[in-house]
Amino acid sequence: MSETVRVAVIEREPIYRRGLAGVLDAGDGITVVGTAGTTDDAYKLLDETSPDVALVGTTITDAPGLTLASEIRRRFPAVPTIVVTANENDDELFGAIRAGAAAYCGHEVNEDTLHDLTRRAARGEYVINEQLLSKPYVAARVLDQFRVNASGDVELTNAFMPLTDRELEILRKVSEGLTNAEIGYALGISAQTVKNHVTSILRKLAVNDRTQAVVTALKRGWLTIEGTPSTPETSGVTQTPTSQLGRDR
Repeated sequence: MSETVRVAVIEREPIYRRGLAGVLDAGDGITVVGTAGTTDDAYKLLDETSPDVALVGTTITDAPGLTLASEIRRRFPAVPTIVVTANENDDELFGAIRAGAAAYCGHEVNEDTLHDLTRRAARGEYVINEQLLSKPYVAARVLDQFRVNASGDVELTNAFMPLTDRELEILRKVSEGLTNAEIGYALGISAQTVKNHVTSILRKLAVNDRTQAVVTALKRGWLTIEGTPSTPETSGVTQTPTSQLGRDR
């Protein structure tokens, strides 16, 4: 991520859309790369600008509620989303978590808070986890979902995981002992791009090397060994030599 946080604003109402863009542009180190009011325009904007963060409203006519936020997460997994809702409530917070949003706020959010959410989302933080802690009822619903979906609710799990889908894919390859060059070849990207992703993974997980990153992901259930969910008792043991995991940091 560059020093300046590049933001795309997606909101149906023209006046509020311009207001959001103006507020963000006034933030130190934040610039708006474009705005959109429909899903087609939103996808085109994200394709053309590759922003650091997307601010997504819940009133888009052709993708109401959290539909658009969920679809952006699927199509552009490297772009964190901040859901801006016209009707802030526990149900929408729960939906935003399921949609994989990095943060959630209502139309009444103040400027400083919006700037802070944007910067933190761009750094890869899931501020929504902190917001969840202040809502015991929603937290209980999330825990219930984890219990009911014993086989794994991918969307819900990803909401609590700071890694993007691509970063998790790369970390899975790392756990198999592949070098950056080998991972790049397998995924059709350059070794330098893989290295950049690995650096991001280490930063997000607050670890010093690839081995620690894999162990952390195993302990938290984000990676599995031969299709078997990891547990704290087994996650410290991998089938890949540590020397191999440590290569190509």
